[in-house]
Amino acid sequence: MSTDPCKPEVLAHIIEDVMDDCIRVFVLKGLEACSMEDFYQACGTHRAYVEEHFTTKHDFCAAMLMWWLNSVFAELKSTISLHSNLRAAVEAVLYEFIDICINHRESRHADKFCVLDNMTLFDEELLAKFAMYYQEGVKHFRLKFVDLKSELKDPDDIEKLLIFYVMIIEGLYVLVRRGFSREMLFEYADMSLHTLEFYEKRPTDLS
Repeated sequence: MSTDPCKPEVLAHIIEDVMDDCIRVFVLKGLEACSMEDFYQACGTHRAYVEEHFTTKHDFCAAMLMWWLNSVFAELKSTISLHSNLRAAVEAVLYEFIDICINHRESRHADKFCVLDNMTLFDEELLAKFAMYYQEGVKHFRLKFVDLKSELKDPDDIEKLLIFYVMIIEGLYVLVRRGFSREMLFEYADMSLHTLEFYEKRPTDLS
């Protein structure tokens, strides 16, 4: 994909403007059956910019995925960096993730994000790119566990805990899509923190 690295804010603005109409065309005609002309027409007044920067439909879908995931991971990265205690960091990330997902659910793009997410399940190229972007986001979570490994009874449990909380985050996302309330989601997040307590050093271990 050839993007304009000097003007990411322009690209983000255009993606937000055209994603509704583009995804609608992809859904009605199918991603593979949809022609490039169908795609470019759906971009309306932004056609020239999109045609210059995207030569395939997959590149555009990948850009939407990256725009979406980057917005989520940027907020989570900022949140996790504020905490020097492992429990506080994990709790903050879970709460922030819930808030982000609830806000997306209530936004005008809510159904489009769901469609885009579902499209990745049926397209190997998009699924591979989604996995790559996703792992990049998970990397920051892993670094926090590594930085605060002294708070764990056994630092070798880091990978186990990381996988557990990645599953929790994915589960929360599913529950958000199913319409669960913010309060219920926070309760499930709190329940998961009891697992972390089992692996953390007790106060007597720290003295």
